Amino acid sequence: MTTKKHTATLLILMFVGLTGLVHAQMYTTIKAQVPFNFVANGKTMPAGECTIQFMVDGQTTLSITSGKQHAFAYPIVGESSKGSKKTALVFHRYGDRYFLARIKRAGRIGYDLPPSKLESELRAGNVAEEVFTLLASVE
Repeated sequence: MTTKKHTATLLILMFVGLTGLVHAQMYTTIKAQVPFNFVANGKTMPAGECTIQFMVDGQTTLSITSGKQHAFAYPIVGESSKGSKKTALVFHRYGDRYFLARIKRAGRIGYDLPPSKLESELRAGNVAEEVFTLLASVE
């Protein structure tokens, strides 16, 4: 009977520990000062403090806020062989338009946002693309 109690206790502790990990991921927040207007998931966001909150509930959802604008995005989660030393926001720039394209987390995980309709049209029109990386902080 003692072995069953120890096993049950161990399983409960593992469950509580895993629940804590998931809960911690749900409230991960990234902040950056973005000096230009940009598009996130098809919505134009104003320059200023950008806050991105990661919500994990079976699928990763990004809650992106800048000024009074808010957008949700369902990124493609990927792992890089190189990894990143710092957390950063990666934008694609076409002329004077910026599109949030990727969020790099310190480590090997990154989140790619699908291109919006407008970004796809600019690419199709062979508008020159530049990549702009902006450091961010994790809170």
